[in-house]
This record gives sequence, C-alpha cells and structure tokens, in this order.
Amino acid sequence: MATKQSNVNEKRKHLIPPNVERKEKSRKTSKTDSTIKEVITIINLSEKKNAVLYSASVVSLAFGLACLHVYHVASMFENDRHFSHLSTLEREMTFRTEMGLYYSYYKTLIEAPTFSDGFYQITHDNLTEFPSVINTLQRFNLYPEVVIGFLYRAFVAVTDWLGWATKQCWQVERGLGLPPVTSCEGLGDPAYFYLEIVWLCAGLTMALIFLYGLFISGSLAGGLLAVACFFYNHGECTRVQWTPPLRESFAYPFCLLQIICVTLCLRKRESSLSVKSSFLMQLLTISGSTWLCLILWQFSQFVLATQTVALAAMFIIGAIDKHSLLIVLFGQGLGVLQASISLYGNEFLLTSVFTCMITSLLVVMLTLEPALTLFNCLPRGLMLASLSLLGTVTLKTRLSHALGNKDDGHIINILKSKLTGYRDFHTLLYTCSAEFDFLSTETVWKLTETLLLPAVGLALLAVAWHWLANFLSSPKENDDDRSECRLVHYIEPEILYNILQLAAFTVMAGLVMRLKLFFTPQLCVLASLLASRRYFRFLRTDVVRWAILAVLISGMSVRGIHNLSEQRSILGEYSNVAFEELLMWVKSETSPTAVFAGPMPVMANLLLSTRRPIVNHPHYENAELRERTKKVYSVFSRKTPQEAFRILSHLQVEYVVLEESWCFQESRNGCSMVELWDVEDPQNARNPALCPQLFVQSPAPFHRVFANEAYVVLRLHSQYVELKPLKTYKL
Repeated sequence: MATKQSNVNEKRKHLIPPNVERKEKSRKTSKTDSTIKEVITIINLSEKKNAVLYSASVVSLAFGLACLHVYHVASMFENDRHFSHLSTLEREMTFRTEMGLYYSYYKTLIEAPTFSDGFYQITHDNLTEFPSVINTLQRFNLYPEVVIGFLYRAFVAVTDWLGWATKQCWQVERGLGLPPVTSCEGLGDPAYFYLEIVWLCAGLTMALIFLYGLFISGSLAGGLLAVACFFYNHGECTRVQWTPPLRESFAYPFCLLQIICVTLCLRKRESSLSVKSSFLMQLLTISGSTWLCLILWQFSQFVLATQTVALAAMFIIGAIDKHSLLIVLFGQGLGVLQASISLYGNEFLLTSVFTCMITSLLVVMLTLEPALTLFNCLPRGLMLASLSLLGTVTLKTRLSHALGNKDDGHIINILKSKLTGYRDFHTLLYTCSAEFDFLSTETVWKLTETLLLPAVGLALLAVAWHWLANFLSSPKENDDDRSECRLVHYIEPEILYNILQLAAFTVMAGLVMRLKLFFTPQLCVLASLLASRRYFRFLRTDVVRWAILAVLISGMSVRGIHNLSEQRSILGEYSNVAFEELLMWVKSETSPTAVFAGPMPVMANLLLSTRRPIVNHPHYENAELRERTKKVYSVFSRKTPQEAFRILSHLQVEYVVLEESWCFQESRNGCSMVELWDVEDPQNARNPALCPQLFVQSPAPFHRVFANEAYVVLRLHSQYVELKPLKTYKL
C-alpha cells in the first residue's frame, strides 16, 4: 500500500501544469532578487554614510589646519613688531616699500566719503605718479584692497547700526622722551581688519596644501604629511608673516587652487576621493581660478606660463590627449580674457608670454595639429613644438610693437643678466636685492636638514619604479603602443604634470630666490606621495610601510620642530623715530600739494601717511616709471648738483628726500648706488659722489629744510635761474 501511494504521488507531481511550475520558480527568483536588492541598498546606504563621514572628517581637518596656520602667522607677526601697541602712524610705517603703496589705496577707499568716491579716486589717481593721472586698479592689481575696503565699510556700517563695539583703545607710554600714542585693537581698526583677511588667505593656503596632498596621494596621511612638511619648512615656504600686504599673500592660495584644478582635470584613474567632473565644470573651475590668480598678482602669469609649457610637453610625448589639453587651454584663455577686462586692458598681461603662448597653442592645436597626425611621434612632436614657439615669439613681438609696450623688458634683461654678464641700471636694482639673487646654498641645506629634499627624491624614485614596472609588465600585444610612445598607458598624467611643475619651479627658484614660495610648497605636496599605497606595493605588508613613514616623520621632526621653535622665539618691537620725525615734519610743514621724490621705499610710506604727491614709487613693472625712478636716482650718481637739479625740476619735484644709508652705503659686490651709476654713466665715473655732498652740505641750488640722523629733505627753489657768462675767460 505504501508503494502504491508513493507511485500515486509521483504521478500527481508529473501531472502539475508547466505554467504553475514556472510561477513557483518566478516567485523564488523574485524573492532572491528582492533579497539581493535589499542587500545592495544596505551596502549603498552604508557606503554613503561612510562617504559622508569621510568627507566631514576631511573638511574638519582642512578647517582645523587652516585655523592653526592663521594663529601661527598672526602671532608671529605680532611677536615680531608688537603690532597691538603701535600707533596708527607706526603701523603704517611697518608697511615698507610695495606694502605701503598697496595699503595706501585701501586707506583711500575707507577714508573717502563713500565707497564709490574712493573707487573713483584710485582709478583716477594723480598722487602716485605726479603729474600723470593713472588708473591704479589697472596697474597695481589692487582687487584685494577693493574687496577688503568694501567689506570694512560694510562691517563698520552694520556694527555701528547694531551698536556693537568693534575695537578697544588705550594709551601707550613709549619712553625715551617720546610722546605717548593711542593704540587700538580689534576688527574695527582698519589695519587689524586688513590683516585678518591676509591671515584668512594664509589659512586657505594651508587647507589647500592638505587637500592637494590628499588628492594626489589618495590618503589622509598624505595630506597630513604635506602639511607637516610645510610647517617644518615654514620659513622657506612663505613670508606672509613678515610682509602681509604683498600681492603673493593674496594670490598664492588661488594659484595653488588653479594648479589643483588642472591636476584633477588630468586625473584618469577612478578614486573615491573625487568624481570626474563634466567638461563644463572643468572649464569653469580652471578659468575662474586662472582669473583670480591673474588679477591678484602681476607675476602669476609667469607661473601659469610654465604650466602651459608642461602640458604642451606632455601632449607632445603622448602623456595626455588632445581633449585634456584643449580644456586647460580654453580655461586659461577664458581666465586671461576675464582678467584683461577686470584690469581695464592691462597691457602687461595682454602682451605677456603667457597670453601669446595660449593663443599660439590654440591655433596650432585646432588648425595644424590634425594634419600632423600622419607623422610619427618624434617628428610630430618637433613640428608642434617649433610651430608653437614660432607663433608665440611672433605674436609677442608684434603685440608689444603695436601697443608700444615695454613693461616686461626688465624681466628679459634680468634673465639675460643671470645667464650672461649683461648689466644695466634697472637690472642691477633687481639683482642687487637679496630676494632676486640666485637660490642660496643655505636654503638647499635647510631643506635637506628637514629631510624634505631626500623625501621627495625617494618619492620620485618610487613613482618612476611604479611606472617602469607597469611598462615592463604590460602584455606583449601592446608592443606597438610602446613604439608609438603612448606613455599614457603606463603613467599617471596628473603625477607627471606635478613633477614637471616642480622642475619648472626649481628653475625659477634657482634663478630668483623670491620664487621659492612656489618651489618649496610643491616639494611638500610631492612628499605626500610617500603615503600612497600604490607606489609601495612591493613592501610585504602595510605595517612595514607605516613603520617607514613613521621613521621618516620622526627624522623630519628633529629639525622641523627646532625651526618652528626658532620662528616662535622671534620677539621684537617696531620703532623708527627718525622716519617718524620725517613724516610728521612733512605733514605739518609742507603744503598738501607739495611734490616729493626720493628712494622708492620712502616714497611709498610718504604717500601712505602724508598723502603728498610723489613722482616715483616701488612698483617697478612699468617702463615709464622705471625711467622716472632712474632720473630721480640721479641724486645718488656722480653728476653735478646743477645737472641733478635740472633733471628733478623737469619732473616738477619740489622736495627730494635723501636717506643716510643710501648716501653712505658700503659696497656689496658692486651694488652701492654709486657703483650702479658707474655702470650706467661711465663718463662721470671719476667724479665725486653727489649724494654725500647733498646730505652733508646741500650745495646750491638745493636748500636744506629738514635733517636728522637718518634723513635729509632738500627743497628745489623754483625761482633759481642759472646764469652763464656771455664770454669764456681764461683765468
């Protein structure tokens, strides 16, 4: 019976309709699919939560590091000058040379009856290069002062309306027979408000250094390593803590942002740290950051020119494709166009090598490059490079001639003097300054002591080995690709670009020490590659890699912490009584329309603190201004007093200021003012120096009206007439 029943059940199973069986299977499949979808949903949610937490931690770290750097630079500036206890005049006196010039326009904007009145004054200025009326916004990249001036006026208006106290004032007894001064501290004080914006830009720099190291290394540890290297080599990375109003203080973080945008544009490999943005987004970010970089600093065009050269070289060797190059070139071109409009058609930018290079490359890439694809890699690269170079030189020459612009001629002469024995007056004024000298061996030694240079060398070796291993392990069927120099299959374009950018910054810093502010931070960024796992896969475990990294950071910290301690231990108090006496005398004893000439640093402060017209100033990037300054500096030559008087009278100068250190300057490798004039004016080389005569005796036709231990002011009498005899008599 049991056997029969089982047979019946088997028959019933066979009698189940096929459609019923399919439904049962579909139900099971749908249950399985729904289970898989639920699991995927849970995984996606957890990944999103992890991504949010990771992003939040990155932002928090960047913000915290920015705040730390703001505190570091602000406290060092205060320690060096005791700025909080200085009077308004003394604070202005601390902004020497170009710093005082830039700050004077901020002062104009906040002291004018309205912001629009102040804006009109700086765009129709007749005090800076008397009697000429110039647009200082066009000439001097003053958008930081415009923005800060607007923010300050808005801040004061809002806080006054709310009745909030924004500053605290007290009286400071200076001793040594000096009168007491009133000193104020807080955002309501113009100088403090201005400096706070500078410190915020310094904080932005540190945040970007962290993010930059994070992006190229793919590791939080990489970002932190870049920051540690920056702090340990702080004195070689930036001088914002000593010279806040300089253009580089505002421009550098945005130049860094521009380089990061280009790096992300070139990135090919997928990463959880960044999402490949659209063509439009890449174009907008590159053009926007290029625009900011150009309007904030006149020298940023040279940095961007090296970027263009690096990218063109990468395209020629096949490291990036045409699409990536064109995105960057169009972004740079739009940035130049925006900057030219913002700077009222600044000819220094319009005729720059950077502008001409972008234009030439775009023409070559869009019109001639398609025809060159018939050639092999080497001849095609040579033809592209030759055509681009020819177009750049031709366009640069024609544009400069058409506009009659020679503003960047001194830069070419500086490079010529670095590479040859060329010398002239303007070139020597630059090269005799320590910041325009060659990179010192002391700097190289300092970077070696903190292990920054060895660390970057190790990182570059690891990257090269990684690329070589990829090349050697590639399948044999790709041998044709190897012969066609398609390196894009074996290297990472964004890393190669940063290495080439470091090479360019090395050359720039080697020629002009001031430009180490680009070189050293780039070293810090590339050092972050030591924390990248992909370049150290040959190590057995991550424990070994982390151990090596810990040893390296410990070695860096030995000298790095010592450097930080040295910086933090600098204590000083600004005082310059002789200069203060000069400025007070000018304000009280001369007419508001009296015209002054003298050393460029003094003239900047005289314009800032007394608002008197001047004929020369420290912003030397204009051909006409360079010739004006040369004429003013005839008082430091070996010319006769009468000849110097005629030159200054032609400039409508009423008062000339002499500084003791300029008249009795000891020779330093042929860099005293008299020695500079001996190069420029050899026919008078045997005559006695004029400045010591004027400083001590004030021979006619000059008349001494002020003197102290450091400064002398001579007046040029307009009624003076030189009478010459009708006959020449033999005595």
